[in-house]
Amino acid sequence: MGTWQTFFATQAGVSAALTGLVFVALSINLKQILGLPGLAGRAGEALLLLLFPVVTGLTAVTPQTSVRGLGWQLLAAAAVLAFAVGRILRSGRRAAEGRPAREFRSRAAAALAPVGAALVAGLLMAGGSSQGLWWEAAVTLLCVTAGVADAWILLVEILR
Repeated sequence: MGTWQTFFATQAGVSAALTGLVFVALSINLKQILGLPGLAGRAGEALLLLLFPVVTGLTAVTPQTSVRGLGWQLLAAAAVLAFAVGRILRSGRRAAEGRPAREFRSRAAAALAPVGAALVAGLLMAGGSSQGLWWEAAVTLLCVTAGVADAWILLVEILR
């Protein structure tokens, strides 16, 4: 884990900064977000996806964390994320009725990709494989990409 400490510290810092910026920016468009069906859930989704790397990064830099221990912690966090994102997507699907189906499918794929990758990473690490660390790096990239895409919809596209 020693060689990964810098990555995880950076992961937590970058994701925390993005989460904070999105949180502040959402407050600027709060009236529009709350006025349109499904957008409040999308805001929650963006925040969850950006906050997930903060939680996992901070967990990973905890002293004496082993690969196996991190794997179990990642599995627990991924299960919570899966439940929360699943609920948001279920309600978002109802709100997306009347819109092209491909829009919702691409949103769901972007939101669920990091969840699936986090489960794989957690399983690999819980089994003692350090290959799960590379999967966790991918999780971070997927979370940031999906979270920023959601934020873009909420902060820019909403005003069009």
